[in-house]
Amino acid sequence: MKRIWIINQFANTNKMPGHTRQYDLSIYLKENGFLVSVFASDFNLSLRKFLKKKNKLIYHKEVIEKVNWYWLSVFGYKSNNWRRYLNMISFNLNLFINLFLRCFMTSFTKKKPSIIIASSPQLPAALVGLIIAKIYSIPLIFEVRDLWPRVLIDIKNYNANSFYVKILFIIENLLYKHSSLVVVLSKGCVNYVKNKGAKNVKYLSNGPDLKLFRYYKLPTQFEEFSEKRPFRIIYSGAHGLVNGLENVIEAAKLLEKLPILFYFLGDGQEKNNLIKYASDLKSIIFKDPISQIKIPKYLSRFDAIIVSLSDIKLFRYGVSPNKLYDAYALGRPVITTIPGLINDEVKEYKIGVTAKAENPDQLASAIKDLFYMPREEREKMSLRARKLAETNYSRKYMCEGFLKEINKLS
Repeated sequence: MKRIWIINQFANTNKMPGHTRQYDLSIYLKENGFLVSVFASDFNLSLRKFLKKKNKLIYHKEVIEKVNWYWLSVFGYKSNNWRRYLNMISFNLNLFINLFLRCFMTSFTKKKPSIIIASSPQLPAALVGLIIAKIYSIPLIFEVRDLWPRVLIDIKNYNANSFYVKILFIIENLLYKHSSLVVVLSKGCVNYVKNKGAKNVKYLSNGPDLKLFRYYKLPTQFEEFSEKRPFRIIYSGAHGLVNGLENVIEAAKLLEKLPILFYFLGDGQEKNNLIKYASDLKSIIFKDPISQIKIPKYLSRFDAIIVSLSDIKLFRYGVSPNKLYDAYALGRPVITTIPGLINDEVKEYKIGVTAKAENPDQLASAIKDLFYMPREEREKMSLRARKLAETNYSRKYMCEGFLKEINKLS
């Protein structure tokens, strides 16, 4: 039986908050005859706490849906300070020791992995995967979730000439040049990684499991929205600097006189600041993260889903937001503030409304358009969104694409 190792420090199961791309892929590969192991951190990124720690010094093993999960021990952190770097370093040291020893032991029994899949944005972890792959002559698939370190520079938190960023650029180039395959999640990233030296590139978008994220009709409403039945909008995801949520709050202020409620579901380093920023608004409600398996039913209660990001050049071509495709699958009109490929797609398929990033006036105007839109029009948007998910953004297509490429390499 062929073996696959999947590396992603912040991989999650469907019972945990956060993305589940590696979880879904691991189960699909297992169902297609592979013996799969996932190497992840025992520290959950969304909640900033340990969920799997079992007082194990090195790792805790768990078998989930017949897939081996190795939860590697790391140092925890609450904010993006020096402890975050310690968290990253501890994971990579633990990962290297685990992978090297496992390959060393299995090289005598011919049970080493056929393929290693390393998923970013954690570039050092992917580099560990590349080193092990080269030592033991194993093909490496490098999956680019975010364009590190480009994104760090574009959000203006890092200097392009800093030692840390230069090291990341070196690691990035090594991964592109020496990986057997580079997988990107956005079409706009294909040329970027090719220009960086990647020779074999495959686009495999994000997308939900359409059996879990099934179609829901729009919630029942009276003839028009009112205080008893307000128009409900939800943002679900990270509450960080790059998510542009202050812009959403500013738009909510402009819409205070209308029966519109905004829900913010999730967590992140900016959540407490956002709660304070919106403290005078009765139209904004903050909720804690929930597990992925509960997300579809929860989101189905809302009339629209908002996907927000800051005005960063990279986001015009280099993002593949999970929550956008979740909205498509559920059949919810979307509100986006991501100029470029995302806004263009929403306009082309007529599945929501769009606004420029960091422009609360334009965002408020777009939300008004959706609010006053006849239900029949929003129902048409709903059906078109679901159809787009079924034809372009099913998790099934991603898994099938990976399987095809793995069979080529192994």
